Amino acid sequence: MLVLCCVLGPAARAFEMRMTDERLHLRAEDVPLEAILWRFAHAGVRVRLDPLVHKRVSIELEDEDLQKGLDRVIQPFSYVLIWDAIPGPLGKMPRLAEIQVFRSGMQEQTQKWPTVDDRLVVSLGPGGRGPAFAKDELLIGLKPGTDVAAFKRLLAQIGGTVTDCCPELGVYRVRLPPETNVPDLVKQLAGNPIVAVAEPNYVFPMPPPVMTKPAADGAAPAVPAGAQPVASTAPVAVLDTGLLADSGLDAAVVAKLDALNPERAVADTHGHGTQMAMIASGAISPLGMGPAPSSDAIVPLVPVRAFDDSGNASSLSLMRAIEFAIANGARVVNLSWSTPTRSEFVANAVAYAQAKGAIVVAAAGNEPDGQPVFPAALPGVVAVSALDADGGRWEKSNYGDFVACAAPGLARMPADFAKSLAGSYAGTSISSALVANALSRYLSAHPDANAHQAVAALQAALTDAGAKGLDPYYGAGVLDAAALKRLLQ
Repeated sequence: MLVLCCVLGPAARAFEMRMTDERLHLRAEDVPLEAILWRFAHAGVRVRLDPLVHKRVSIELEDEDLQKGLDRVIQPFSYVLIWDAIPGPLGKMPRLAEIQVFRSGMQEQTQKWPTVDDRLVVSLGPGGRGPAFAKDELLIGLKPGTDVAAFKRLLAQIGGTVTDCCPELGVYRVRLPPETNVPDLVKQLAGNPIVAVAEPNYVFPMPPPVMTKPAADGAAPAVPAGAQPVASTAPVAVLDTGLLADSGLDAAVVAKLDALNPERAVADTHGHGTQMAMIASGAISPLGMGPAPSSDAIVPLVPVRAFDDSGNASSLSLMRAIEFAIANGARVVNLSWSTPTRSEFVANAVAYAQAKGAIVVAAAGNEPDGQPVFPAALPGVVAVSALDADGGRWEKSNYGDFVACAAPGLARMPADFAKSLAGSYAGTSISSALVANALSRYLSAHPDANAHQAVAALQAALTDAGAKGLDPYYGAGVLDAAALKRLLQ
């Protein structure tokens, strides 16, 4: 069993704590109560504390019932435990959701702790090597036939607490003791008889925006006033940094979610997601594609905030975003970002979306090294490279055998955010959102077409470029204005 020992204060007093399956192990010598409550917060439990509650704890509990143990830890103060259940392939698993600690009769004085905000706490593992992942977190998929008792035994062995689950995908998020060597633990679990897949909760950074020219006064286009979605059975899901409330696209939104914090209203402090929503909806047209459609031809949107305010997404936030997008009718899923890190869980989520009939479109990447990136290089994904303003290959666009097609990758954007100023931008993210828009419009015009038929129609409409037939720079061809007209005629 993994055990965490902390040293607190000048007297080097020990602090060791585990909480699994409604049981508590605690060894504390003159430890502040706040430190114990912080450990609950680290395990995903919300904490509310009366600011006038202070005490130091010296106690030894060995596999104690959680509530009986807390009676001894918190006395003479009062407390309330709030439980909920995490749905998943093993049914609903009880989870301690919140703990409130207060002076007797003073529950109304409790204040919510500023728990870890929506920014992911990122680790590179021991020595700073390897792909980034969410610190002290593990994702586990179980083998068919696993029962709850076996899973709980595994959690006890690794000192883990289930804090979340993507029920459709059958993946549990497990919070581990602080400073756990997660990559090493993943290796240990490789041969476990009940574990199908175990991975760190990988973190994927949003590539920085490529601004080619700041906007002069009045030079940037505006979203059409009163933009309304076209009658459509093919909404586009934009899994990105979110959507600004005053973007002008509210009427086009059919559903939205903050996948990092489902209780939070969807916002966008980064700006990239709002820009991609403008392209994917058709409110803004990339350079070379002619004017944007009229305001009554906006494609319906399912914006999902999967990236935090620092521009990082996790495997879990992406899986939750995909589950939400499919559950809310998205026929096209746009992923305007790329990473060299392949996650089996994210790959399975993409395959799940495809199995549900959705088309997944992704950016080929802005590093022209010819290396495959994900999710663009996953099977069946429409990977899009970028063209410059003259219709040639954009110099920073990635390339490779995984590229399905190319599309204009420059656009003048009206967005003016903290990190995303109005002006001209370039990138395969723009190209990807444009192709997502085109496929949505095709599916709206051909409601009986399935994903394979829509992609085939796109391929047939493309304008050949580069070497005849397939090539690593343009894939099957270019989605230019003429190709779009052929696709939609």
